Amino acid sequence: MTVSPAQWKSEIRMRKEIGARLAARGLMGGALMGLANLVPGVSGGTMLLAAGVYPQCIDAVARITTLRPDRRSVGLLASVAVSGGLIILLLAGTVKGLVLEHRWAMYSLFLGSTLGGVPALWNLIGRPDGRCGAGAVAGLSAMVVATLAPEAAAGPGDVHAPVLFFAGLGAFAAMILPGLSGGYILLVSGQYVPILGAVDGLRSAVFRADGPTWPALLDSARVLLPFGAGGLAALVGVSSLVGWLLRRQRSLMLGLLLGLLLGAVLGLWPFGTPESRIGHPAPAQATIALGLAAGGFAVTAAVARLGGPKRPT
Repeated sequence: MTVSPAQWKSEIRMRKEIGARLAARGLMGGALMGLANLVPGVSGGTMLLAAGVYPQCIDAVARITTLRPDRRSVGLLASVAVSGGLIILLLAGTVKGLVLEHRWAMYSLFLGSTLGGVPALWNLIGRPDGRCGAGAVAGLSAMVVATLAPEAAAGPGDVHAPVLFFAGLGAFAAMILPGLSGGYILLVSGQYVPILGAVDGLRSAVFRADGPTWPALLDSARVLLPFGAGGLAALVGVSSLVGWLLRRQRSLMLGLLLGLLLGAVLGLWPFGTPESRIGHPAPAQATIALGLAAGGFAVTAAVARLGGPKRPT
């Protein structure tokens, strides 16, 4: 069938309009994902679902990592990365300060927002079976071990590149899964505050009135480079592995993610101290903490419902 010049122009115009709308949703999804990565418990994947670009982003990552990029996939990932990166760069210092100065309040909020991802994940599971149950037990057991394990002692100037690499690996792998939070992975690995501090240090060093300061840039790079290398490895390799497991062992993998989320109750106990994870709040403090946790749960669950997948039948 012959296509007239008018039809050809109309087709090109329609494709451009679709690409522009996709890029706009990518900007919104990236901004939401940037906020999510600053708040442990809020899933970046859920935010992309809410913006309506999650399937397209997963396909775009697959195309680029397999060296089959096209203009639309590059444009979408660029819009997500730019808006998300700006949000993280501008707000990392504020969130870090709140965590350090109001730990119990922020951890209460994080606890609620983490558990708020459970309904979205439960919708993905559909009808749980034995493999799902086994995965949930394994995930919950892993969280118990991680919570009870002694934390590595490190001075404020110490940088452990292997730890940062694996933190980046886990955080970026979690970021692409609806219901699982990359920020939470950083929190339980003990790298949440160092990473936010390095990002805020980078912002301060770059946007100084008298120009960038190289010592401050190098200090941030010592933390962010190994972390970024782990993130790149996750995008290239772990995302493909997780995608394969979700296709071949979907029930087991989703059960594992559910167990990890439920185990957050242990890892995010808001009244512990750096010296001890056990602490007992005063009645007024406990009431405020419950309110913050309920608010965090409600916000995350509501966002997940905006664009979340339907329960399989």
